[in-house]
Amino acid sequence: MSREISSYSLSGVKESFRDQMKKYFKQYSLLYTIAHYFGIICVLMGFILVLPMILAFFVDKNIELVICFLWPALFSWGIGSVLMFSFEKTELDLTSAITLAALVWLVISIIGALPFWIARGFFGSEYGLTFLSAVFESMSGFTATGLTMYGMRVEGLPRSILFWRSLTQWVGGVGVIVLFLSVLITRSGTIAHRLYSAEGRDQRLVPSVVRTTRRIWLIYLGYTLLCVLVLVAVGMPFFDSVNHSMTGLATGGFSVRNESIMFYDSTIIEMAIIPFMILGGISFAMHHELILGKIKTFFDNIEVKAMLIILFISALMLILNQGLEWSNVRYSSFQVTTALTGTGFNTAVVANWNDFSKFILTILMVFGGGFGSTASALKLFRVVILFWSLAWFVKRMLLPESAMLKLKIGDKYYHPDDIMRVAVYAVLYILVLVGGALVFMASGATTIDSLFEVSSALGNVGLSVGLTSSCMPWWEKVVLIIEMWAGRLEIFPVLVLLTSPFRKH
Repeated sequence: MSREISSYSLSGVKESFRDQMKKYFKQYSLLYTIAHYFGIICVLMGFILVLPMILAFFVDKNIELVICFLWPALFSWGIGSVLMFSFEKTELDLTSAITLAALVWLVISIIGALPFWIARGFFGSEYGLTFLSAVFESMSGFTATGLTMYGMRVEGLPRSILFWRSLTQWVGGVGVIVLFLSVLITRSGTIAHRLYSAEGRDQRLVPSVVRTTRRIWLIYLGYTLLCVLVLVAVGMPFFDSVNHSMTGLATGGFSVRNESIMFYDSTIIEMAIIPFMILGGISFAMHHELILGKIKTFFDNIEVKAMLIILFISALMLILNQGLEWSNVRYSSFQVTTALTGTGFNTAVVANWNDFSKFILTILMVFGGGFGSTASALKLFRVVILFWSLAWFVKRMLLPESAMLKLKIGDKYYHPDDIMRVAVYAVLYILVLVGGALVFMASGATTIDSLFEVSSALGNVGLSVGLTSSCMPWWEKVVLIIEMWAGRLEIFPVLVLLTSPFRKH
């Protein structure tokens, strides 16, 4: 009897609390709608933080490092539990899903920054970062960008912090929402579909969205393990191999070495990494086809063709510009791959390259990888549509008005509305890019260096000409944080978040 009374009382308190939440938040119904799901993702974030905590305890054997991850985990669990308890599960419309995606990436990056910030309290600048620099590092991690505030201090960091940096990129490469769908959602439905689309994905490997996300993670995990084995086989230390495999497949670029891949000065290691960077920049839908044995379908894909052609032409241009020497062939091949796929690994000091070479890499960072891959930027399918539509438009002008001419790319026809959507996004992308670059130019950086650095942030690449550092002005850090965030979510969700959540409905 007492148990029934206790259960009834608890249920009554819970319902009363929810009624109060409805009263105070009903005027902000969008926030009320997404709060429950946001709480679940915060709880999931707490469990992700447990992994580096285990490493801090058993490998680094440092209780203070354990605390650096324990406190954020408890905070994330606490916030998540309160939101899950206070808000009911509701139906999500597209606006709510998009807002949730943008908010999740922002707040998760702030929670992910706490270990770096808390480490500063324990260890000072040796292991830690200021709060803004920590948010920068975390946003760079989760968006799989690779620009870093640690600079040349990376090799002195504990393994738990190094692993946390790599883990943020590995999780962020596929997406926090995709992880949520694959782990915590048991069946597909409207909500799952809208959340999947909100993170910039629409390709399905199978009809079910939830099963699609699980297959994506299975493919991703398989490639990561294969990359670890290959890198160990070619002579890279095991811990280095694990971290570079995680960040390489995520096209993130965080390294456990100050000089990135350049540290090893090994052609065989560089050649071993290149195929995995390319795999990271190709759609998971194409990986699914490849694994099913449909090799012809894989190589007939327009984005795969475009990637291989662009890589070849770009590398050739750099080699001809820098000179026909083996070292130029080696470094140019690697750098064009890391730029186009958005990986951000370094085998050369790009800051010392001439403006022509920097400009070619900038263009590649704007193009980006395949749609539905771990890469960001414009995406190759949009680039292909833009170039094909130019030729299509010229042909239309030369033909009589009565003539019917459809735009066909591969085996698919595109409507003028499709071209318009791609063109609008491309213009918006360039505007955001130029806006960020102007901030750096106003601070005294050259035009090419400003465009390069901001292209790297917006395209979630991670290559740098030296403008990014912990000593840069706070406003430049904020600009790059926004560029990384907007680039990962393809800009529109960030705009929706900034304009929609606080409107009364």
